[in-house]
Amino acid sequence: MQTPIVDGHLDMAGNVLIGRDYDLTAAEVRAGDPPARPKCMVTLPELERGGVAVAFATLYVGTSTFDADGNGVYATPPDEDAKKQLDVYRDWESKGKARIILTKDDLDAHMKKWESDRKLGVVILIEGGDSITSPDKLPEWFDAGVRIVGPAWSQTRYCGGTRRPGPLTAMGRELVEGMRELGIIFDASHIAEQSFWDAIDAGPGRIIATHSNARAIVPGGVLIGGDRQLTDEMIEAIGKRDGVIGLVLFNGFLTPEWEAGLIGSVLTKVLLGPRPDAAPQNDVTLDHVRAHAERMASLIGWHRIAIGSDFDGGLGVDETPVEIGSAADLSLVAEIAPPDARAGLLGGNWLRLLSEALPA
Repeated sequence: MQTPIVDGHLDMAGNVLIGRDYDLTAAEVRAGDPPARPKCMVTLPELERGGVAVAFATLYVGTSTFDADGNGVYATPPDEDAKKQLDVYRDWESKGKARIILTKDDLDAHMKKWESDRKLGVVILIEGGDSITSPDKLPEWFDAGVRIVGPAWSQTRYCGGTRRPGPLTAMGRELVEGMRELGIIFDASHIAEQSFWDAIDAGPGRIIATHSNARAIVPGGVLIGGDRQLTDEMIEAIGKRDGVIGLVLFNGFLTPEWEAGLIGSVLTKVLLGPRPDAAPQNDVTLDHVRAHAERMASLIGWHRIAIGSDFDGGLGVDETPVEIGSAADLSLVAEIAPPDARAGLLGGNWLRLLSEALPA
């Protein structure tokens, strides 16, 4: 039987809402996309072909624009955006294209059905806490199907985030406590380091990082925020709480050479114009993924390392390791792990966590 794959981070609904048809193949989507858009990697046929049984499917709301008080500035209310994205997954379920997983029993039933029908199971993840307008709204989102919350993207009303360092706010502490009481899993990806330790102090329930790599290998630069990755101490803190970390497969999070190559290529074009002999960007391969996996596994064990690809979350084929052409190729990631750890890396570790952390 094919080893089921679980991807801990996919921004699918947002891509549907910008016009991508998830019933097509990735190649068909690419043919119809604007040339400047990152090349599509994820559609329902690609996930089915690749053996992806479950995906943590985001309701993504993030901004890099802030007012004088540090509050995020959004073109439309973030909670409305998140609800529109939630409707995408509900529509898939109503049409028999996917199953939304809410409980342990749902997970068990889905995995049994998946063996024959290969339909995608969806666990709803909020990425960017501003879509939760106040902590007292958390039960409404839980009732709507949310099972994982990442309070940060950049700074939110709850915490500091990527490129916006800072502490957990009073509302953030209330949110963490509310998540613990409801049994919502805490996603530490994107959260600022000070906010991370404040959240640990506040006492989250289950804590994971859906799509984060090792800061010791990619400390960050001009484009890649240095706080975007996890320090060894943060990795160990997640492991001590029996969490799981998903490897993100974005080249910029895999090697600092990629960012340097990108900046050099852009500067060459600006200064000299397009040149056929310009130095190409370095090729990023699964060996770069292996380096992060081995670093984190040395700290917390292979049984706590998984996949959180972040495919199509602002990146595409040209921004991912050369071996990977679409989500259908995710099984190749198994090659970076020792043989006895491969099934866990591909999906077993996420499935174990869900079987323990989802409500009964």
